[in-house]
Amino acid sequence: MSQKNVSEYFRLFFEAGQSILSSSSLQQTLDFLVQRTVAALEVKAGSLRLIDEKTKRLELVASCGLSGGYLNKGPLNADQSMPQVLEGAPVVIQDAYDDPRVQYRQAMRDEGVNTVLSVPVEARDKTIGVLRLYSAERRVFSAEEIEFVAALAELGGLAIANARIYEAEGVKLSTLLNEVGIELPPPEVVRENRQSPFSLQPLSEEKSLEYFRALHEVSRAILSTLDSREVMTLIIGKVIEIMQIKGSALRLINETTGELELLVSRGLSDRFLQKGAPHTDKSICDTLAGNPVLILDTATDSRLEYPEQTRAEGIVSLLSLPIVAKDRVIGVLRLYIGKRREFSQEEVTFLSALAEIAGIAIMNARLYEKTTYDLSFWTATMDYLQEND
Repeated sequence: MSQKNVSEYFRLFFEAGQSILSSSSLQQTLDFLVQRTVAALEVKAGSLRLIDEKTKRLELVASCGLSGGYLNKGPLNADQSMPQVLEGAPVVIQDAYDDPRVQYRQAMRDEGVNTVLSVPVEARDKTIGVLRLYSAERRVFSAEEIEFVAALAELGGLAIANARIYEAEGVKLSTLLNEVGIELPPPEVVRENRQSPFSLQPLSEEKSLEYFRALHEVSRAILSTLDSREVMTLIIGKVIEIMQIKGSALRLINETTGELELLVSRGLSDRFLQKGAPHTDKSICDTLAGNPVLILDTATDSRLEYPEQTRAEGIVSLLSLPIVAKDRVIGVLRLYIGKRREFSQEEVTFLSALAEIAGIAIMNARLYEKTTYDLSFWTATMDYLQEND
């Protein structure tokens, strides 16, 4: 595979992760997923279908490059249209118009499709649909290409599952409050970030593939749980493992106190953590403007709020990255290194991508936790009022 393709896969996976985690429109997310996957692999068309549990049909939810005639050819039955995919395995059919696993072979021929790559869309350990790519020419997909498409399909599946959970909880709360004439408050207005997130740069083939796989693993773990503390613990552990550093910490901004409150850390002593919370106006302020900051030598850099405690902890170099969510810096991800270390553009790019995806995941988890709390609170309140009516 060419360096250009591998680098593009890392870039697209990062962008897809952003879109899936931050978009308020599930349909927009699915359309984006299909369109960008088709463009990245340079194929004729793509589609995403979900299984209808009642009819066992594959219902179209997004497509790109397919004619109306092909899309209206008839219903796709889950047990007739490449059923192996629904068992969790990618399937490549080289001559789609002449393969018994294809339900509408003549329609495939008429559409000018030769090869089809079909991968499962999974969520919560269950296959819920199929992502398909259609090539006009007979094509052999590489293992890396299949891995890339499967990773995007997995992100899409988890986005669908999360959206269904939010929708179900939102409907429950709305229904409860509407019954007694209470309107839900509008969503909080989020201020815009002062600078753009760190931009991606071209990567080497070897590093691109390594970071794509690591980012996929982290995103899968992040998206598989709505427990924000579990999410943050996973992030810190993965950062230390990949970067092979002394320790790491994730802090979120407390808008009231101006402190960077510690939420999770690893590899740091209690003495260091109890020195006091860093302040947004005193501790590496450039990070809060959206910029990654590298301090090579903690003994000589004036941007540290607690220089003596930092040196006593055995920290020589420090990398501070913004946690961005919904176009807003909500905290910092910091890496602590026991020896002088420079970070390459590739490493900073990867960590910035991870921090940004992590930030959106944290906001989503907290939003879900808040919605669930509101539902519990209002349910208990209404039960109490009814009992004392």
